[in-house]
Amino acid sequence: MRLAGLALLLLLPHAACIAQDSSLTSCLDKLTADRRFELLAGKLALGAGGKAAPTMAGNALANDKERAAIAGWAAARAECLKASSRFGNDTYRPPLQAISTDAENKVMAAAVELYDRKITFGEFNQRREAIADEARSKTAQLNQRIQSQSAAFEQADRQAREREQMQREVEEAERQTTLAQQQAQQAQEASTRSAARPRWQYGQQRQQLPPVVPARNCFRFGNRLTCTGW
Repeated sequence: MRLAGLALLLLLPHAACIAQDSSLTSCLDKLTADRRFELLAGKLALGAGGKAAPTMAGNALANDKERAAIAGWAAARAECLKASSRFGNDTYRPPLQAISTDAENKVMAAAVELYDRKITFGEFNQRREAIADEARSKTAQLNQRIQSQSAAFEQADRQAREREQMQREVEEAERQTTLAQQQAQQAQEASTRSAARPRWQYGQQRQQLPPVVPARNCFRFGNRLTCTGW
């Protein structure tokens, strides 16, 4: 059985990992241009990137207007996570979702503390950056595992194709050998039949057969007897 199909199935999840990650990143990055959250633009990174600019690492707590924007921003991020869950392979979707969901839950928990004024924007940004780094590391490890499995199946498939090719060559060689043996046997049989028939070699005289002796006939002419033949 060819392993190409299995290798392909492993390559697809790797692409799916990228697709899911790209899907979520693209959705989150669109939040940076959303006017609903412009109050937060100078204090935290609205998009997918968890790393905040130095100017965002302030010690200020959220005011009432910012708290409303934080709640809306958190809800928008949750919708992005739901949309990204449609991407991925059946085998690798669960771990990908687990990584994304775990990271987003941690961001949400930090956002709640920011909303409740338990932490400052600077503390939130630091925590979010650590969460993003952890998620990237886990995703990279998953992608590496998928690539390793894919490479193993590709090698196994290549070896299987080589074995099949060798088997075909052996079968063809056996077929050619059998055909040659059949042709040699037919030639031998033809030669035997030809040798059984008499052949006249050049310069060889044919065996002289005795002449046919005609029957002797005698005729009487008076007292004289005349005979023909021998």
